Amino acid sequence: MQLNLKVAYCCIVLASLGDSACSTKTTPAAAAELSPGTVQMGPGNARLQFIKVETVKETDAAPVVRLTGKVSFDEDHTQRVASPIDGRASRVLVELGDKVRAGQALIELTSPRVSELQADSQKALQDLALATKALDRASKLRQDGAVSEKEAAQAEAGFHKSKSDAARSTAQLRSLSVSASDPTTNAAIRGQIAGTVVERNILVGQEVRADSAQPLLTISNLAVVWVLADVYEQDLGLVRKGDSVKIHVPAYPDEAFDGKVDHVGDVLDPVSRTVKLRCSVPNPQSRLKPEMFAKIELTDTAGKKAIVIPSSAILTDSEHTRVFVAGNDHVYQQRIVTVGPEVDDHVRVLAGIEVGEQVVTEGAIFIRREFGSK
Repeated sequence: MQLNLKVAYCCIVLASLGDSACSTKTTPAAAAELSPGTVQMGPGNARLQFIKVETVKETDAAPVVRLTGKVSFDEDHTQRVASPIDGRASRVLVELGDKVRAGQALIELTSPRVSELQADSQKALQDLALATKALDRASKLRQDGAVSEKEAAQAEAGFHKSKSDAARSTAQLRSLSVSASDPTTNAAIRGQIAGTVVERNILVGQEVRADSAQPLLTISNLAVVWVLADVYEQDLGLVRKGDSVKIHVPAYPDEAFDGKVDHVGDVLDPVSRTVKLRCSVPNPQSRLKPEMFAKIELTDTAGKKAIVIPSSAILTDSEHTRVFVAGNDHVYQQRIVTVGPEVDDHVRVLAGIEVGEQVVTEGAIFIRREFGSK
């Protein structure tokens, strides 16, 4: 009987060891430690029925990019009028808003400098005449061997110098609408382009200086205006020269103005991480006014791809923007992402997730509670 008790005891010990061995074999799989930033919800968790996920895909067309900017002058068709000489304004011939044509007189000046320029021009013309005769004489004498090559070269150099001086003085008088032969102290400043007078900083009797930094008048052709904006670094892949844009301004909330991107900057601002963008917009009725605030929509997305997810998947706080990425066995990882603006209940993901991953689109609040209870 004692022997039977010993046998029974050994059987109990062996059975106990077997259970222990089995338990040791299954525990690690059931209680595997999760990596930081993840939680797991068991299969019986009632909250799982409220959680929905969506596979991240790359769309064939990127969403509309919306930027803020302002209306500006078309600098290719804008003249800031300055005076080439010192003087006094005797007449101002245009007012703000006036339409002017190329070559039209804008300001009349009185200046003793005009007489000096006339005298310089007459002297330059006389010197040119003398230099021309000297060059002709030296050319004939060189053919006869009566002058050296050096003397002939000096005569030719003198001719070219006199010709340049005469052309410079004549151009100065022409810019002032003054002839060299009629003595006067009056001159006219003329417009170089056709357009509208959009700025006036000159009064009758005002002293005018040639070295003034402030323009006397500004003339701009407002048939086309520029709209300037800043494009963030992450959106540069969606913008290129020639893209179509739509411009919206607060003055006409129900209208859109069509335009084109005609320049994308080559230098990135290291502080704002943006690049300058310029759009040309037809403005036939001058309804768009320089300095207006504007919103720009870049709508040409053909051939451009982007990762877009529902905006309901995005969770934001004071520091970061996050999503929950779903893994196997109901394991959820929170991921910091970089996103673009929201468009039609979707956002473009710029960084943080990859195509093929699954993100939680509904029920993220329950997963957040699981993180809070850890």
